[in-house]
Amino acid sequence: MLRSLYSSISGLRNHQTRMDVIGNNIANVNTVAFKSSRVTFAESLSQLLSGSTRPPGDGGGTNPMQVGLGMNIGSIDSKMSQGNLESTGQITDLAIEGSAFFAVSDGLGTYYTRNGAFQFDSEGKMVLPTNGMVLQGKMADANGNFTAASTIQNIVIPFNDQAPAKATTAVDFARNLDSDSGAKGSVLHTQRFLHHAEGGDTIRALSDSKGESLGIQAGDILTFSAVNGGGVTVTQNLIVTEATTMANLTLAMTAFLSSAAVGAGVTTVEAVTPLMSGTQRGAITIHGNAADINNFQVTSNRPISSPKVTKAFSVPSTIPGGSGPLAIVTDTLRSPSEATDRLEEAFDGNGNRLGLEDGDPIRFGGTVGGEAANNVADLTYVSTGVGATTFQDVLNRIKDNFNLPERDGTTGNNLSVSMNIGASADNIPDGSIVVRGMPESAFAISDLSVLGTDGNNTNPSPTFFNSNMNVTTLQQAKDTGVSESSITIYDNIGKEHTATMRFTHTGQPNEWLWDVRLAGQEEVLQGQNGRITFGQDGTVASFTFNDGASAFLFDPKNGSANVRINLNVGGPGSFNGLTQFRSPTTASAVGQNGYPMGRLRNISIGEDGVITGAFTNGTTKDLAQIMVAEFTNPGGLQRVKDSVFTTSNNSGEAVMAIAGQQSSSTIKPGALELSNIELAEEFTAMITTQRGYQANARVITVSDSLLEELVALKR
Repeated sequence: MLRSLYSSISGLRNHQTRMDVIGNNIANVNTVAFKSSRVTFAESLSQLLSGSTRPPGDGGGTNPMQVGLGMNIGSIDSKMSQGNLESTGQITDLAIEGSAFFAVSDGLGTYYTRNGAFQFDSEGKMVLPTNGMVLQGKMADANGNFTAASTIQNIVIPFNDQAPAKATTAVDFARNLDSDSGAKGSVLHTQRFLHHAEGGDTIRALSDSKGESLGIQAGDILTFSAVNGGGVTVTQNLIVTEATTMANLTLAMTAFLSSAAVGAGVTTVEAVTPLMSGTQRGAITIHGNAADINNFQVTSNRPISSPKVTKAFSVPSTIPGGSGPLAIVTDTLRSPSEATDRLEEAFDGNGNRLGLEDGDPIRFGGTVGGEAANNVADLTYVSTGVGATTFQDVLNRIKDNFNLPERDGTTGNNLSVSMNIGASADNIPDGSIVVRGMPESAFAISDLSVLGTDGNNTNPSPTFFNSNMNVTTLQQAKDTGVSESSITIYDNIGKEHTATMRFTHTGQPNEWLWDVRLAGQEEVLQGQNGRITFGQDGTVASFTFNDGASAFLFDPKNGSANVRINLNVGGPGSFNGLTQFRSPTTASAVGQNGYPMGRLRNISIGEDGVITGAFTNGTTKDLAQIMVAEFTNPGGLQRVKDSVFTTSNNSGEAVMAIAGQQSSSTIKPGALELSNIELAEEFTAMITTQRGYQANARVITVSDSLLEELVALKR
């Protein structure tokens, strides 16, 4: 009877211990990084009543008979499983993801914890605020390096630390310089003027009597065709070149129409007939001979111009034989006017006469650089004879009115005022008056006016002349492209200096000048200016110094050392530096590597435990590195207090390692590890513990009843 009492007593006592552990777990459910414990039970001694026997003969053996004497505590284990992480945003809050521990010290020994709720004390030490233990790790040297000689020690952040100044040694430039940055002058033109087509005029500039271009281009094939007396159609081709003129055309027609194949039907074809009436000047006349020519036509292999060509050179279906000049003429053809032409012989773009009469004054006006031009005296129109007014007279007055030089000063070296030649490829109407101002906006030409006045107030009036003098601005004057960018640089004592890099387009394609200026009393020693060129791909082809230097050098004049700076603008094939494309200029100095003295402003902590300081001068430096401790058997650690552990005989020695490198564990800054308590598990264990305790209590009650019956036998 006594055995059951004592067994139940051991059950009560040990279930109470288990309840104590459960209660402690639940009490620490919100303790940072708390690791829960569990209790395991073990059977106590067993009393042997009889041993086992071997089977005798054909009989069977017997098993041993034992009575248990209760139970004991088998173990109380620490559960080292990972707790959930909670973000706090506090930079000194640290959590470990993995199985490692933080090492902390009280000055007498080293302890280990998963509690990462660290704070700084007055000396910059990272401590656990509950017990003042200091976080352990390695401290960086003055240059922010960790050496092999670095030892594990208290982590102390030097908040009074200063970063020394560093002199600038390189300035980087990047982005774009607009390729269209050369200085430009004003380009203006009137409407086109025409004159009677003449033998020396190129046929590529021919227009009909209404001023509509025939559209003949170099490479076109003009085909002459006619039917001879035998009814046979004969053809001949003329290939148009850049130099083909009206004289060439009429010679080719003469050769064709007077050939034996056609029938020798003409003596000559002429483009200039000064003795004929004015309405027929510019027409092609055909002088008949012996034989008739039928169905003579001129066509072009260019579809869009062929109908115009055929119409312009159309003649009656039969050119009769005979002698002397016959009135067989084509349309009156027009060509762009030239400087030597008299205005009397000129037409506007629609083939209308200009309407000027002898004595009509022609006035000139306009502005240069925003100021009124010289306003030369009026030009009095003279139609014929000695002193007849020509386009050259008009050109001279325009040039004098704006004080223009003979040439415009550009790379093209164009005449400042001229008649645009026929068949030009410059997007300016052929035969128009072209005015080209000198480069830069200071010479900008605007409000150009050339106005004829009806001197006698009777018809005709110079209406068509004035309308044809309406000016179109093809190009506005523009200053030379200049781009400036300033940047702060430093000498070796941290003094600031403002350097301004200026890029100036030379007017030559792909070429710029550069120069560096300083804003203070500094003295430039070398490398102040030079030249930069760009390749066809838009990247820097060359960057040279005018004095042959290789860097920019100046004396700060404040007692510090001379400052030598490399100007990094990029190079061939590199689009990371300066470029030159047809895009707005955005070039600037984008960075330099110098800085003044700086003070520690704040810190950051990486997952590898490196504590990096950010200084007020924009630099950063490693200050310390938090080390983590790894154990072979972390469950063997012995609790001390405040979630702090110490080693035991069964935990193994701590191995200090770098998080994420030598250890698989990583440090999560700005977060804390929560306890690993599972309340559902603890409540379940609480229920089973309560039931076990109740059952053991019932055994004691029943044993007491049996003893009571035994005592009652004596009564």
